[in-house]
Amino acid sequence: MKSLVNYRYSLVAGACAAGGSFFGKLPSHLSAQKLLYFQDSAGGNFSDSSYLEFGLLRLLPLVLMVICNVCNLRCFLKALQMTEQTLTCVVLTAASNYVLSFLLGTLVYQEPLTALSGIGITLILAGLWFLCDAGAVDSRKKETEKAS
Repeated sequence: MKSLVNYRYSLVAGACAAGGSFFGKLPSHLSAQKLLYFQDSAGGNFSDSSYLEFGLLRLLPLVLMVICNVCNLRCFLKALQMTEQTLTCVVLTAASNYVLSFLLGTLVYQEPLTALSGIGITLILAGLWFLCDAGAVDSRKKETEKAS
């Protein structure tokens, strides 16, 4: 777990990227759920409540998507500055994005959970474990070499 502290910005960047994807899909998901009724029954004009629904259910998720993507870029750049190997940073960011997007899609959007997707997530998590653990071993080797 100590090795994950070194890569916290990579993991946060992946979480922000997953959040951006989540909020990007949310308006179309809400439209498919028939939660939006924009037209007034009288003449097809927008009513005051329709503007509120449009703002909250269409524009707000898009604004949150942009905010998440900006935070993603900021954290990713910070992660690149903090890590010694850029490949580790890129892999951790992408893997955490995939895992969190999978979880959000399954839990919120009721996307199907198949055996193949379960195997894929397990392999991604195993790869993350080995990658982070190998980074901790490399840093311990460098510390012992400096001490001797």
